[in-house]
Amino acid sequence: MPLSAAVISGVQKLVLYETRARYFLVGSNHAQTKHRVLKIDRTEPKDLAIIDDKHVYNQQEVRELLGRLDLGNRTKMGQKGSSGLSRAVSAYGIVEGKKRS
Repeated sequence: MPLSAAVISGVQKLVLYETRARYFLVGSNHAQTKHRVLKIDRTEPKDLAIIDDKHVYNQQEVRELLGRLDLGNRTKMGQKGSSGLSRAVSAYGIVEGKKRS
């Protein structure tokens, strides 16, 4: 099964990051070896736009993605703490789902 078609069963950790234009909800499995990212547009106040890129990231890939998002969203190029990507909320838990027939 290709990695992009894999499903993470039982998301254990959720972290919400934010930029001025988007929220990024990163979910991972218990071992934190598989990560999924939802992108939520926050520029349109009347419409909810959620983008699921369907890719399953490994830990290194999700770190690189978050680093690029931080760097690309800074107000002054190359300065830390200048409104890049910030961590808004973290949550841990057990999510169990059943497949409906």
